[in-house]
Amino acid sequence: MKKRNILKNIIATIIIAVPFLLFFTSWWFFHTWNTMTVNELVFNVKMSLSGASHAMIKLFVMKAFLPACIAALLVFLFLTVFKKEAFKGKRNLIAAMSGILALVAAIGYTWIQLDMTTYINQQIHASTFIKDNYVDPNTVDIQFPTRKRNLVYIYLESMEVTDADKEHGGGFDKNRIPELTDLALENEFFGDNSGELNGGFSMPGTDWTMGAIFAQSTGLPLQISIDANSMSDQETFFPTVKALGDILKDEGYHQEYLCGSNATFGGRELFFRTHGDFDIIDYPYAKEQGWIPKDYGVWWGFEDQKLFDYAKERLLELSKIDEPFNMTLLTVDTHFEDGYVCKLCENEFDDQYSNVFACSSRQATSFVKWIQQQDFYENTTIVLVGDHPTMDADYCLEIPGDYTRTVYTCFINADCGVHDRLKRKYTTFDMFPTTIAALGATIDGNRLGLGANLFSTKETLLETYGMDYEKSELDKKSKFMNELAGISDESIASQNYAEPTADVTIDKSDKENIKIIVNSISNNIEQVEKMELEVQPEGDQERNFTVKMDKNADGSYSADIPADKIDETDTDFRIYMDGSLGSRICLFSQRGDINLKQTDIGDYLKALKKYAESEDYTVFITTRKSAAMRLTDENIADLHALGIEDEISKGEDITITAAINNNLKDIIVSKQSADIEGTVSDNLSYHLKGSWDSFDDRDFALEINGNNVMMERKGLHFAVVKNSNGRVVDYADFDLLDKECRRY
Repeated sequence: MKKRNILKNIIATIIIAVPFLLFFTSWWFFHTWNTMTVNELVFNVKMSLSGASHAMIKLFVMKAFLPACIAALLVFLFLTVFKKEAFKGKRNLIAAMSGILALVAAIGYTWIQLDMTTYINQQIHASTFIKDNYVDPNTVDIQFPTRKRNLVYIYLESMEVTDADKEHGGGFDKNRIPELTDLALENEFFGDNSGELNGGFSMPGTDWTMGAIFAQSTGLPLQISIDANSMSDQETFFPTVKALGDILKDEGYHQEYLCGSNATFGGRELFFRTHGDFDIIDYPYAKEQGWIPKDYGVWWGFEDQKLFDYAKERLLELSKIDEPFNMTLLTVDTHFEDGYVCKLCENEFDDQYSNVFACSSRQATSFVKWIQQQDFYENTTIVLVGDHPTMDADYCLEIPGDYTRTVYTCFINADCGVHDRLKRKYTTFDMFPTTIAALGATIDGNRLGLGANLFSTKETLLETYGMDYEKSELDKKSKFMNELAGISDESIASQNYAEPTADVTIDKSDKENIKIIVNSISNNIEQVEKMELEVQPEGDQERNFTVKMDKNADGSYSADIPADKIDETDTDFRIYMDGSLGSRICLFSQRGDINLKQTDIGDYLKALKKYAESEDYTVFITTRKSAAMRLTDENIADLHALGIEDEISKGEDITITAAINNNLKDIIVSKQSADIEGTVSDNLSYHLKGSWDSFDDRDFALEINGNNVMMERKGLHFAVVKNSNGRVVDYADFDLLDKECRRY
C-alpha cells in the first residue's frame, strides 16, 4: 500500500476514533458514578483536578481509553485490508457511519443518564423553595454554654446505613459495618427502638463530597447556576453564608481539618479556610512536615490508618490549649471505585469494597473508643456521618431496588437528648443545627439553613413537605443561591461570554527595535478589521503613540517599536482589536517593566534580586490571606536572597510584609497581622498592611504615596517602584493555592 494511502487511513482512523473515545468514556463514567447529576458533574469539572486519585486516571485508561484504541485499531485494519472499492464502493461510508453511530450513542446515553430533558425544564422554571425556607444563621440567636464543648466531626467517605445487615435496617444479608452499627445503637441516630439504624437522606446538591460538606456545614445544597458554578475562580466560598465553622470561630474555637488527600480538590480548602479559619492538615502538609516521605503516595494520598494516627496526635496537642477545639476529619479509603485495601484489611467478604468498608468500620470505631479513654472526652461531642451514598454502581447491584439509601449517622456524648423516641425523617441539611445543639447550645426556633434541630420537636422540611416535593424543588434553578454565593446576574452573564484573548510575545533580540507579536487569538466571534498597538512610555499621556500591527502569513500580527522611543524598564502598552461588527476590544495590556513578566514565582523572585539590590528601585511585598503555606524550599531561599533574614517556616501560613532596596530592610515575618510604613525618598512613601488569616479588608494595603494599589485577591503581592518618581513599574500577585499569577 502506498504511504499516501496509509497516512490517509491514519488520519481517518483518528477522526473516527474520537466518537468511540467519547462513547467508552461516557459508558465507564456512568457505570462508575451511577447517581451523577448535572450540577455535580459541572461543579467537579469546573473545580481544579489537583489532588485527584491516580487510581481514577488508571481506571479511565483501562476502561475508556484502551477500548477506544482497540476500536481505532479495528477501524484502521478495516480501511487497510479492504480496498476503497469494497462493499460496492461504500467502504469509507461504512467506516464513517461507525464513528457517527458511536457519537450518537455517546450523546444519547449521556443525555439519558443525566436526564437532560428534566434538567433543562428545571433550569427554565426556577424555584423559590430555598429562599422561602432558608433560616439565615446571621439572624438567629444562638447561645452557647459558659463551658464550651469540644467537637470531633468525622465525615465517613461513602458510608451508608445500607452497609449494615437487614436486621439493623441495612441492605445486605451480612453486616459490613458491625462495629459502627453497635456504636450507633449505643448512642443517637434519631431512630425508634426497633433496632434499625436511621440515617439522613442525601438531597440534590449534597451527593458528592464537597456538596455533602457544604450541606452539613451550612444547611444548604451546593447548587447554583451552572455557568457560575466555578468556585475556584472565587476568592471566597459563599461569603454571605454563615457556616458551622463561622459560628464556632466566633465562639473562640480552634479548628482543624484533616484529610488524607489534597485539600484543594473540589474546593475543600477554600471552603474551610474562608468559613472558620481552619488549619489544613492534608496530604501535601504531611509531606512538608516529614510525616511521610516526599515520594509516598497511595490511593488519594495517604490511607486512613495514618489519618487516625495523626488525628490522635493533634487531639492530644489540642487538649492542652485553653480554648475549645473543633477537629473535622474526612476519611478516604472507602472512596469508589472498590476502595483502598490497606494492611489492616481482612478478607472476610467476596468483594474488595465490602472488605474495605469492614476495615473502615473497625478503624473509625477504634478511633472513637480511643477518644472515650482520654481525659478530654468528658467535654467532647463526637459526630460520625457519611458524606454521601457511595457512587460505586457495581457495589449497589445486590441491594433491592425498593431499598431507600441513607447516610450513616451517629451522635456521641451530645449535651442534650431527644424529646420523643420517634424515627425522624431527615436530610443531611439537618446536621447543621443538630451539631450545634449537640454542643449544648440553644437555637432560637431550632432551625438553621434548611435544617432543623433533630434533638428538638421541630419538624424537618422532609417531614413537612415529603421527599418528592422537596427533591423536585431542590432540583430546580435557584436565583437565591446565586445571591448567597455572591454571584450577580451580570457576573453569570460575563462567565457565559468569554472575552477574546491572545498570546503576546515581546522580542528584544533586535537592539534597534522591540517586536510585539500577537498570536493564538481565541474566543473571537468577529472578523478582525484592524489590530493596533498603543504605547505610553513611563505612563506619560503626552508621549502616547499608536502603531498599526501588520498581519503575517501565519495569522499572527506584529509591530516594531523603536527602542530609542521607549524605556523598556517603564513602558505601558495595550493591544486593541477592531472587529467587523464595530467592537473595539483590548486583547492585552502591559504595564511598566517588560523584563518583569514572569508567571512562575520562582523565576519572578530570581528576577527581583537585582531590583532589591538597586539604588533606583524598591521591592514591596505583602500578604493577603492564605499565601505562604505553599512556598517551596527554593522559594524560601529566593526570598532570603532578596534580603528577608527572618525564618520562613515551610508549610505554615504566615504574614510576610517587606520594603527592600540596597539600604532599606523594613521587614516583618509573623503569624500575626503586620503593618509597616515609611519613606524611601522625597518622591516615595509607603504603607503596607498584610495578614494571612484576616477577613477584614482594613488589614490589607499596599499604598504607594497614599494610593492603595493592592488587588482584592488572595496571595503574595509584589510591587516594584522607582525611587525617583514613585511610579509602580511592576505589580504581581502570586496565588499559590490556585496556582495563578495575576497582574494589572
